[in-house]
Amino acid sequence: MKMAVSKASPRDEVLLEGEFDLFPKDKPLYKVTLSRGGITYYPITGSNNIKNSKYLHFGDIIGCRCKKAKDEKYQSKAYLTIFLYPFKKKLFSSKLIRNREIVTFGANSRNKFEENRVLVETWRRVIMHLANNLSVELKAVDRCPVPPKKNFLVLINPHSGPGKAMQIFQDDVVPMLDEAEVKYDLIKTEYAGHASQLVKERNIYEWDGIVIVSGDGLIYEVVNGLMQRDDWQKAIKVPIGCLPGGSGNALCCSINYSAGESFKSNCILHSTFILIKHKVVPMDLVLIQQPDLPPVYSFLAVTWGLIADIDHESEKYRAIGEARFMLQGLKRIFNLRVYKGRLSFLPITSYLPKSGNGTDSSKKVSSKQRFKRLSLHSVGDSFVDNSMDDEETNLERRPRTKSVPAYPYQENSDHASVSQMEDNDLDNVLDQDRLQSLSLNVSECDISTGKQNVDLENSLICDGKVAQHFSSDVERNMQKSDSMRGYAESGKYVDSGFVAAKTSGSLDSLDLIEKLTATKVPGKPAPSPLLVPFSKSVPMDWVTVEEDFITVCATYQTHLNSDFLAAPDAHINDGIIHLFFVRSGIGKSELLKLFTEMDNGSHVDSTSPYIEVVKVLAFRLEPAENQGVMMVDGEKVASAPVQGQVLPGLARIMGIH
Repeated sequence: MKMAVSKASPRDEVLLEGEFDLFPKDKPLYKVTLSRGGITYYPITGSNNIKNSKYLHFGDIIGCRCKKAKDEKYQSKAYLTIFLYPFKKKLFSSKLIRNREIVTFGANSRNKFEENRVLVETWRRVIMHLANNLSVELKAVDRCPVPPKKNFLVLINPHSGPGKAMQIFQDDVVPMLDEAEVKYDLIKTEYAGHASQLVKERNIYEWDGIVIVSGDGLIYEVVNGLMQRDDWQKAIKVPIGCLPGGSGNALCCSINYSAGESFKSNCILHSTFILIKHKVVPMDLVLIQQPDLPPVYSFLAVTWGLIADIDHESEKYRAIGEARFMLQGLKRIFNLRVYKGRLSFLPITSYLPKSGNGTDSSKKVSSKQRFKRLSLHSVGDSFVDNSMDDEETNLERRPRTKSVPAYPYQENSDHASVSQMEDNDLDNVLDQDRLQSLSLNVSECDISTGKQNVDLENSLICDGKVAQHFSSDVERNMQKSDSMRGYAESGKYVDSGFVAAKTSGSLDSLDLIEKLTATKVPGKPAPSPLLVPFSKSVPMDWVTVEEDFITVCATYQTHLNSDFLAAPDAHINDGIIHLFFVRSGIGKSELLKLFTEMDNGSHVDSTSPYIEVVKVLAFRLEPAENQGVMMVDGEKVASAPVQGQVLPGLARIMGIH
């Protein structure tokens, strides 16, 4: 083994070099170079050998093993087997999907197996460190320790969707977990609410995360079980991973979409890859209230009208998987129902309705209440890793609709950076007079009655009037984020995206939620200062639309299923509720067109006066005479008034952001 000098680019810095053969052949020998970015190898003999080199990207590698030959002829040889899943073009398509590959190098430069094993083991440890995004010091490369193994609690609903969740896990997921040397404890849920009870009663902190193999229903159970614990502030930070095992796998699709991974071609493989390679990413929750009922916490969507009807009425077709939604959707469109109700919301920017005769629909919200937010995707490379080369990332770049720029604070650019923000850009975000007019005390906040008397230094919200704290010392926060990088260096549940948001110079709603929740009495629910009791009218700076609707959908993820890109501009932790509603009067042909456009998200650009998409922080929906089916995360709830407010970045998921 030869130590190499470092190069200018950190990514190209060479850590190890050596000569190996390539299994199953003994010859030719290959020159193998391990840099911080990946492994390059090419045959030593022959013409143009360097041009014939191959490259293994650490972002594609999930596991590495040392092995001994079975053949006595090669008893002194030690083998290094690498398991990786690189992107390749799908047959007869330009789309990229991951495919399993195995590359095995043979080391026989020493006379004894034990000596060759020590050499190969050094390579294995360095490879696994870099594949897991852990730091490796050039001077200590020979002393690189064995990286810690991940340990998950796996919850499976064997009856979810088509009833194949257990088979999916055993046949498709377990082999990849074995390659990555991931340990797990498996529990099959036996009844509705079992998962919620488990996470409430078990010591969940002995695992690195909770993995759910099911549909969205089991995720809903787990999230609400965590939030019902006395220590919910800590419990909700335990990362949740999901693998598609149900008929509706919306969160799984949204995580894959955000990571640039496929969710329509071999979603199980891509989701397992994310699970193994994951970073801990903050996820927004939405606190949902209904009269005389305890609050629940939603990670996906609240639906009413057509979309809720399709979801609920298609339950009898669960055996056919996601096709159930299309089948029932066609049936319901041709037998269309109209629902009368009142929809109120607090928009993040000025709102001008396309049409309608609502009580407040013609009113524009003051532009001083604009909440400019910075996507975590704009933060530097230290927090972003899509496990792909730049070329691959460009090919897989998520679609962006014309209705909303990628980074809302700069309306004319999809590629703005933090450094491009004007100094006065944040100064004009909020009406400073309103900051001084609010006086609240979190410790005295009465959730059940809506009484709020909260006193915070820089973070205030009440009765729909929002004032959010943001850091004036970006450099100090950047230094703080540096100290938190790395899974091994900063503790078990470090989430780089959460830190990234705090270093961006953007409005820090995440910090606000931390302050609000940190002062709560254990066992009490999360505060909801944007919401008022149902006995009171919504605040004056909300917008109200009262008329006949076809459907209303408040979502916080990109997808409601693999064919329904409900909010293409959403991010897992953007602190925004994406409110979509369709007024009555729309023709069936236009409605059919709308549902076909939902496959690629182009419905948000619709010029139809009946279709609206609004970004909000909170909403209230009041169905007339409590009519229609209402669903929260695919679960049927009471057909009654409902309201919700976003809790930015409160939960944690396993994703690649």
